[in-house]
Amino acid sequence: MFDFKGKNVLITGGSRGIGAATVKLFMKLGANTAFNYNKNFRLAENLAESCAKYEGQIYFNECEISDYQEVSGFIQKVIDKLGQIDILVNNAGIWEYGRVEEMTVDQWRKTMQVNLDSAFYFTHLVVKQMKEKGLKGSIINITSTAGQRGEAFHSHYAATKGALISFTKSLAAELGPDGIRVNSVAPGWVNTDMSAEALKESNGSIEKQLPIGFIPEADDLAGPIVFLASKAARAITGEILNVNGGNVLCG
Repeated sequence: MFDFKGKNVLITGGSRGIGAATVKLFMKLGANTAFNYNKNFRLAENLAESCAKYEGQIYFNECEISDYQEVSGFIQKVIDKLGQIDILVNNAGIWEYGRVEEMTVDQWRKTMQVNLDSAFYFTHLVVKQMKEKGLKGSIINITSTAGQRGEAFHSHYAATKGALISFTKSLAAELGPDGIRVNSVAPGWVNTDMSAEALKESNGSIEKQLPIGFIPEADDLAGPIVFLASKAARAITGEILNVNGGNVLCG
């Protein structure tokens, strides 16, 4: 059920954090895997080199995900390289501090473009080729507990993640008849570059809030993502899978 040989996976923001851990796991399980990076070529290259021991093909390229034309060109390169895209993981995103009365319009728009617009761009284009090729595909959107309960001083981030949750459920109903499943993994705190500063400043207080007693690592998210893309989850669609150490218990 977890054999991905012959499957082609595209992961946005795959050069670090949750994205990189997911790239590695899909490669380990036999998938051909593509990912984009924004600026750090060396980081992306190192990830690709670390996956060279696996049988599947790996492809990466720079892509500004908030630009539709760049996304379109990148996806075409992936299809030219791998032939098709069976699985899409909309992982890329930013998380920045912002008091609502101090937040600039540019800050708001940047978060919307990177976190939400990009997910639409990739989904729009990937679903189009899935339907054209008659693929039974899978899409996993990385959301957040912030999208379910809100997050003070990160209202722009929470708004994008809440929208992605609704996007996930809407597409699950829309695309199910086409054999395309759409799900979400919603992390809480994760030990990645994005949250490193906040975790350091908390001086251990965040760990104490989590029933499991530790901050999840990126690898702890890769497993649930791969599960939702696997045959083991063939009857699951429209699901928001919370992986947050019990910090937010959603009904």
